[in-house]
Amino acid sequence: MTDYDIYYYSNDNSTFEIDYLLDGEDGIVPVEVKAEENLRAKSFKNFCEKYRPQLAVRTSMSDYREQDWMKNIPLYAIGTI
Repeated sequence: MTDYDIYYYSNDNSTFEIDYLLDGEDGIVPVEVKAEENLRAKSFKNFCEKYRPQLAVRTSMSDYREQDWMKNIPLYAIGTI
């Protein structure tokens, strides 16, 4: 398991809604946190398309699933990131 430095990402003028950036040996991992199952993450996807991180993570009330551009991890399993 990789150790990460965690940074809260905030920029009022940003077109991207990234909640956290994890900085580890394998590079930056953007993290979006959702408190529900509404998973329309257009700005998160735009961020990932622009910067192409090796891994992108969204946490939500939805089940675990992998997409070609990110992993969705249920909130109860957030410690597995």
